[in-house]
Amino acid sequence: MLAGLLVWIPIQAEAQPDPRGSFLRSLAVPGWGHYYNDSDNWLRGQVHLGAELVLIGSYFGFTARAGNLEDQYLTFANHKAGVAIHDRSRAFRLALGQHDNLAEYNDFQLRSRNWDQLFADSPENRWEWKTPEDRQRYQELREKSDNARNQLPAIAALMVVNRAVSAVSAYRRARNMASSPELVFTPVHPIGSGDTGIVANLSFRF
Repeated sequence: MLAGLLVWIPIQAEAQPDPRGSFLRSLAVPGWGHYYNDSDNWLRGQVHLGAELVLIGSYFGFTARAGNLEDQYLTFANHKAGVAIHDRSRAFRLALGQHDNLAEYNDFQLRSRNWDQLFADSPENRWEWKTPEDRQRYQELREKSDNARNQLPAIAALMVVNRAVSAVSAYRRARNMASSPELVFTPVHPIGSGDTGIVANLSFRF
């Protein structure tokens, strides 16, 4: 039976999350600042952390795929065109996928008056594809490798954006917590009395 109501309103100085600390934590690891602010309520932080893990996985996945495809087309060119290109320029690798042999490539550049793009007729520059299909296969592998590697800057940019958004969100959350009083009602049972009371605990963070 409720016999009375006790109201106790103390002003308590509770440790408040530092907005700057929240910002820096989420800038380093997305979601960390939200956890620092309130470890029991950091769903927003979990979203940012999950996004970061997905982006990191994607970055390493595309890096591995690009490297694997590059190894494939380097080996393929050596086997099917008779030329080693692991230390050759991008221009040479592109030429290899567009022309069946060195003579054809140089003839095209001469007719186009691109004299500065000619390759010397030397053993290390000579290639000869066994079939047009082999050249096309090489070109496909090289393009897939380039496409995978071209995804990396975009993923890195998304990681930066995710960290920035998480840091700003954590900072605002910590700042808002400073001006949000918390009212908690707790039932009490005084010793030696059959009455039941309620304590209202109002907390201010600063």
